[in-house]
Amino acid sequence: MIATGTTTDTLRKQDIQTELNYWGGTNDPIIIDFAKPDGKEKFAEAENQQAKHPVFIHDIRGTKDQYTLETRGFQYVHDEVPDFDDWTDEQKVIDTLIPRSEELVRKITGAKETITFAHRIRCFASDDAKLADNRAPAHSVHTDFTVAGALRHLETAVPDPERRQQLLSGRVMIINVWRPLKTVHRDPLAVCDWQSTNPQDIIPFRLVLPQGWNELSKVQYNKDHRWYYLSNQQRDEPLVFKQFDSGKLEEGGCTLPHSAFEHPSMTEHEPRQSIEIKMFAFL
Repeated sequence: MIATGTTTDTLRKQDIQTELNYWGGTNDPIIIDFAKPDGKEKFAEAENQQAKHPVFIHDIRGTKDQYTLETRGFQYVHDEVPDFDDWTDEQKVIDTLIPRSEELVRKITGAKETITFAHRIRCFASDDAKLADNRAPAHSVHTDFTVAGALRHLETAVPDPERRQQLLSGRVMIINVWRPLKTVHRDPLAVCDWQSTNPQDIIPFRLVLPQGWNELSKVQYNKDHRWYYLSNQQRDEPLVFKQFDSGKLEEGGCTLPHSAFEHPSMTEHEPRQSIEIKMFAFL
């Protein structure tokens, strides 16, 4: 794994040659039913069906304005959080950044309304041998929703059928706002340019739970995939990316593949800390 680059924006630009963990199974949809005795076993088996593939991840520092949510499916923006300096208090971070992120998404997309439905703070457990609460960076190429999964989630977020149909008559997106809680060195997040993907790359991965089901996806390797990240990403440089767009259903719904990856020169740095906030945006 090799890091190369030039000095840009006062920070050293670093393109990375590394490997990502793609889906290593068949291209058939996967259904894991946790009500069945073998549900947990099948889930563990599926999680281990990975295939490493070499990829080149472009650092867009110095050129990030060329990549927009509408054209590529992702966008890095400058967004300072004024009068806030306690980034160690988890509840304060959540209470501050959720409304801030909703405001940011409305500004970028022109959405009339946003509904946050999930958030997660990513970090490593204090015991490195055991990951706590699934909060470690996800080192596998995936998407958070399929089209079916997104529409299912909308039923939960907007339970009134009449209201839901009204919203679906316009454009509906699921947006993920991913923000560092401190400068990211170790395990940065890479995103795949939506223009380089094929709908056949997306393998539905449905989890059937007692309270219902949700559907994310595994992603098959495609040599045409173009990967990007922002080196030394700061707190005021959130990444905004799509996980569903009803305006792009013919193209697969714009559920953007993404993955944490190992930065070869940053493995000894402190664990990454970040927050991801997921919301519906109604245009």
